[in-house]
Amino acid sequence: MDCIEAAPNDAPELAVPIHEPLEIVKTRSTLRYALVLGTLTALGALGIDMYLPAFPLIAHSLHVTQGRVQMSLVSYFLALALGQIVYGPLSDRYGRRTPLLVGLVLFSAASVGSALTTDINMLIGMRFLQGIGACAGSVISRAVVRDLRSGEEAARLFASMLLVLGVSPICAPLLGSVITEFLPWQSMFWLLACLGVLAITSVWFLLDESHPVHRRTDGGIGQAARTYVRLLVDPKFMFPVLSGGVSQGLLFAYLSASPFIYITLHHVAPMVYSVLFALNAIGLIGLAQANVKLLRKFGPQRLIRFAATVQTASALVLLTAVWFHFDALLLVAACFFVCVGVHGLIGPTTSMMALEPYPAFAGAASALSGMLQFACGALTGILVSAHFNGTGIPSAEVVLGCAASGLVISVLKAPSKAEPVKAVAV
Repeated sequence: MDCIEAAPNDAPELAVPIHEPLEIVKTRSTLRYALVLGTLTALGALGIDMYLPAFPLIAHSLHVTQGRVQMSLVSYFLALALGQIVYGPLSDRYGRRTPLLVGLVLFSAASVGSALTTDINMLIGMRFLQGIGACAGSVISRAVVRDLRSGEEAARLFASMLLVLGVSPICAPLLGSVITEFLPWQSMFWLLACLGVLAITSVWFLLDESHPVHRRTDGGIGQAARTYVRLLVDPKFMFPVLSGGVSQGLLFAYLSASPFIYITLHHVAPMVYSVLFALNAIGLIGLAQANVKLLRKFGPQRLIRFAATVQTASALVLLTAVWFHFDALLLVAACFFVCVGVHGLIGPTTSMMALEPYPAFAGAASALSGMLQFACGALTGILVSAHFNGTGIPSAEVVLGCAASGLVISVLKAPSKAEPVKAVAV
């Protein structure tokens, strides 16, 4: 894979006092960016994970089925997909900070609206606006990584961000369970509004502008459209995006169905559900941190093919168990643990591969990548909700479909050179 070096003055974190060793400064700046960017990405994930244990309570409170409550999650996924095609070009033209701050303000306002709703349709609408705001953090964070890092260094920073992001699926469901136990479910949206304000503060004081004026685009909608078309017909972009997209679709199918599967079908308490959810997150985080070493040893395409094979095998066991009623709680939890955890190998690798060749319009590439991947997630959420029949079969079928699609994509892709990806520090 070709790595494109940027001029030293394009990397703001290298502008440091001359007496400080470069390695120390590099490590410190990497930690700072990993914390800030990971937190911004986690904010959008918090909007997903925190209210999952409250699905039955929200359904009872608003007098609707859990299938209707799932649509509020689907609308959030759709917003995360659609909003990115706007934020990407805006961040390429106006820099990273301003569009990011606008999105965070919208997220905070929509969180307040969600807390005040008394109707499922209004909740679905507020969740859509909340997702539009939240996606600024995910798409622009990936673009900032490409501004500052390349190659293996980019994959390492993506993995570090995923480590921060991993705190969300560990802590958020537990926090949601506590809130639903002692407070009204609306309280979690008030908390999200407060977290949005904190995120605005962190961007304002801690995140430097990483996209200098001389590298910004000056085109409008027409140029953005041409850029998207160029990316859509480029196999170097579409292969990793589709591989990551179907894996993310599997993850979102799990997110949509897991409250029903665990809490309703297997009768676990919301707190136990949160623990199971946290274990999956730990598996994902652990594999994400092993990703760089495995990437160096096997190369990106072989690693993705291996991960997709493991996902497919586990998903096949899950569907077989559910179909023939051998779906004991431990077996179901083990299958989900493998399917979700393996995404820790696929996600950082495909993100690095998709953005690597496009330093001039990393924002647009990040936006289109995120849009297509979240569209996969929204589609799987719609499929799980539309085929809801009171059993775990529809969700298991969707999970297997995503995993098998990822395996097919990885097999059809022509193998690359066996040499490992080399780091290029920018």
